[in-house]
Amino acid sequence: MSAPVLETLEIHHPDSYAARGFPWAAWDLLRAEAPVFWYAREDVEPFWAVTRHADIMTVADNPRVFINGGPRLRLTLKGHPELGRAGRDDFGATHGWDPDEPPDMVFMDNPRHRHMRQLTSWAYTQGAMRAMKPHFEMLARQFTEEFIASLTAADGEAVDFVHGLAARLPLVATAEILGLAREDWDRILIWGDALIGEVAPEHRLPGESKGRASYRLMYELRSYFEALIEESRANGAARGGLIDRMVHHEVQGRPLTNQQLNGYLLLLLAAGNDTTRNALSGGLEALLLHPAERDKLMANPALVPSAVEEILRWTSPIGNFLRTAAEDFTLADTRIHAGDTVALFYPSANRDERVFETPYRFDITRSPNPHLAFGFGAHFCLGTNLARAELTASLTALLPYLPEFVLAGTPTRIRQTHVLGYHHLPVRMAVRGVC
Repeated sequence: MSAPVLETLEIHHPDSYAARGFPWAAWDLLRAEAPVFWYAREDVEPFWAVTRHADIMTVADNPRVFINGGPRLRLTLKGHPELGRAGRDDFGATHGWDPDEPPDMVFMDNPRHRHMRQLTSWAYTQGAMRAMKPHFEMLARQFTEEFIASLTAADGEAVDFVHGLAARLPLVATAEILGLAREDWDRILIWGDALIGEVAPEHRLPGESKGRASYRLMYELRSYFEALIEESRANGAARGGLIDRMVHHEVQGRPLTNQQLNGYLLLLLAAGNDTTRNALSGGLEALLLHPAERDKLMANPALVPSAVEEILRWTSPIGNFLRTAAEDFTLADTRIHAGDTVALFYPSANRDERVFETPYRFDITRSPNPHLAFGFGAHFCLGTNLARAELTASLTALLPYLPEFVLAGTPTRIRQTHVLGYHHLPVRMAVRGVC
């Protein structure tokens, strides 16, 4: 493939991410020659592409200038609904929703965003995660042992690591924090895939397209949350779970509406699943492709925390967020005007050679490691502590079995530019005595 040039490089199309992965060469060129680049292509509304670590931090650290509450938050092709805004229209129309209400708190700016965030932040503190650590470790061991048993039973055939193992702990942990019934977990996993437009063929109705199936499943998920909200309103806060707390507590002196609660719960479910499962899947692949790092980790399990940070940097599960300039601003000697869209490309920041020595080397002992996998500033990921706890438990449980895994075929990537990772990562058991 020829080297990219500024005039024709491509960093926005989900088909490219699905087929070829991250556009590393294009981001490298942008960081080197045009770190704040006016990106205009026929099938996407134009935006400023910001690719350097320092510039992304500057934008994130100026939330009054670069707001979330503008017309665009996630990169989307022309004529396609934006992730996070899609799936509300039909449901909202039948439930009397306010079309001007933001879908969830990610679309809000301070001070409202801060107040909404405080409603649930207590459930995701470091202290809360320390209390859940033994439970996470138990679940991770259980799920890993079950996956190893499935690999053994497959007798050398490929098994999908993403849904077979990587998706399980994030799903269960989030479901337990929200207080969702165990019998609903399988449905929640299907809904979680639909949130990012991924619907397996077996979950579609006859003749149903993937897009239509995703929309239908989103409607089902919103109906499910609506029922839980109404149940909590009817029964009071006696159960004391997160949903009850959200329903029966006020934000800025007012209880949340069903619409606000529904969007909030959907956000917690989506964010609680995507980062960890995609980081763990990509992390396993990285360890298998870098056996020296795998062996180093197995020889010294105390390296798990730093390995988690390097996996987060390496996989960069969130590809971008957009901001809208509320006023003129000069960034990296480039004048951005009020109303312009700015796109922050976190994976590019996590390969910035100005910050990371040998950024394309997977190094589980890397220190310091100031990656931006969780963002930065006012919208720093609410579930950061949860994701780190889940990854630590999962990686620790996997350690004894790492020599048993072999990549088995071509992975398939999510067709997304926002949520990045694998839809399927096929693995099999290693043949004894064969490297």
